[in-house]
Amino acid sequence: MLRAEDGNLVGYGFGGQRVVIPADSAGAVVTVNRYRTEHARHGRALLVLDRKQRILLRAGGLWETYGEVARVCRAAGLPEPRHVRTVGSRSARRSGGRSARAWPHYQKAPGYRRLLMAPRTTPLRLLAGAALFLLTIGFGIFLGVLPAVLLPEWFGAVRTLTGIIGGVLGLAAGIWLGAAIRHQTVDALRWAVSSWTARTVAPPGRFFCRREPSARWAALGTVGLAGLIVAMVGWGPGVGIASLAHGLRDSALVAELRAHGVTASGLLIDVPRYSTDSNGETTETDVPTLSFLGQEVTDPSIGGQPLPLDRYDPSGTRRPVTVVFLPLDSGTAAARQQITGSVWHGAPTANMISASLLTLALPTAVWGFVRRVRRLRRRRLGILLDDLGPA
Repeated sequence: MLRAEDGNLVGYGFGGQRVVIPADSAGAVVTVNRYRTEHARHGRALLVLDRKQRILLRAGGLWETYGEVARVCRAAGLPEPRHVRTVGSRSARRSGGRSARAWPHYQKAPGYRRLLMAPRTTPLRLLAGAALFLLTIGFGIFLGVLPAVLLPEWFGAVRTLTGIIGGVLGLAAGIWLGAAIRHQTVDALRWAVSSWTARTVAPPGRFFCRREPSARWAALGTVGLAGLIVAMVGWGPGVGIASLAHGLRDSALVAELRAHGVTASGLLIDVPRYSTDSNGETTETDVPTLSFLGQEVTDPSIGGQPLPLDRYDPSGTRRPVTVVFLPLDSGTAAARQQITGSVWHGAPTANMISASLLTLALPTAVWGFVRRVRRLRRRRLGILLDDLGPA
């Protein structure tokens, strides 16, 4: 706070700080976007300068709003405050220095003081808040991905989808829980201090009250909902259409092999496939392959996945299998165990169920997103009207 008292300019900071600057020693009051001193650069601030344009008092932050600083200066008998709009050195060179200055330089006067714009315990509070949020976010993500970890592997894409959605929801829940714990802790401390000061129990309703979400959190929630809608589109209609197409293809292949296929003894082996990226790095991929009658055919992914290779030694896999192939097209083949059951069992069915549920939930999510956007627009319009009111 900046006040004019008995012809002096008085600044009040946190912790009971009170800085008195006699009006005859102050030469000017300026507000700056950025400036520099002997050894550092600083951002927005209000500066009280002496007669030699040296800094007597520095108060960080944005101060000049609706002319309050000008009224204080007039009451203290000081010149009108001026604002120095600073830009980067390149912008200043482009503009020729006519409308802006690049990083004005000020020296500190004897007796220089810095107004405390935050409590001295702010670093500790920030550290405690960061630790709290890390703890709640980690706990939320752990609980969110736990259902996906517990699902069996044959769930396929549903397992991955559950893990992604659970992790995102756990992240959001962890942030919300951390903010709620922080707010309740601050309210409890204020209530306890007020009760101790008054020597009686303070009314809890004045301290423990429901807070309206800030514009920043509301915007983050809207962005998160938009990201969730994009994920739902990809994992809803996207996974559903892909699973349906793969299921129909697998059904046609299995039906053809069952009707016209012949059997032969073979082996399941690994035939590595190598690819090179733009940086020249080579990647090796293990490919399950059926070896029979002197030829090798890539094992098809029926039911969502091919036959599994040896987990510990993929390249050493040599598992005996019975191969079913078409006499006129030996490249169309599969292992007998792959065509004995339904191609829809396991991951394809789980994918279709989850994709259907997400597709059905998509209109509700879109409607919620539209409502949040409208609410944000009305809130910003209300803030704008409130700001224009005093003028």
